[in-house]
Amino acid sequence: MRGKIIKKNSGRLILDTGNIIYDAIMTSKDLELLNEGEEALVYIREDVKEGEPVELIGFLNEEERYLYDVLTSVNGIGKKNALRIMEVIDLQNFSSAVETKDIKFLSSLPGIGQKTAERIILELSGKIKPSQLNPNLGEAVETLIALGFSRNDAFVAVEKAANNGKNLEEIIKGALSILRKV
Repeated sequence: MRGKIIKKNSGRLILDTGNIIYDAIMTSKDLELLNEGEEALVYIREDVKEGEPVELIGFLNEEERYLYDVLTSVNGIGKKNALRIMEVIDLQNFSSAVETKDIKFLSSLPGIGQKTAERIILELSGKIKPSQLNPNLGEAVETLIALGFSRNDAFVAVEKAANNGKNLEEIIKGALSILRKV
């Protein structure tokens, strides 16, 4: 989403795209890099829960949006906790901690205890590929969620399918094929 920054405060960004004004949640780390009155490109993730208003979460790049998807794919890590974690760590460091099974470091992250750190390692070890980040991964995960699959199942299927296909359509088709076999 591209637009003019109207206001930023308290973890929120108000962005005017010309026709519509959007309100998105962002990390304070990202908000510090933006200035009111300037144009900005913000990558968006929708948080949709039945019976609640849709919330938009904004990121300054695809890598951050991918990290958010990775974090929220872990059972027990929600939107707010993922954003708190993203205040202090980037994808490369998080991936490194997962691959080296650094429970002490992971459990030092905001809102993460020993059991959640162990769960992160169990669920994500070998699955995060920051150097091969495909910008279609997040969109493919959201498409599968919209089709009724859980975020975790969608994330795992998309990760597997991304090895075989590079464009969005190929990744979604591959992920659907994987999910049908389960």
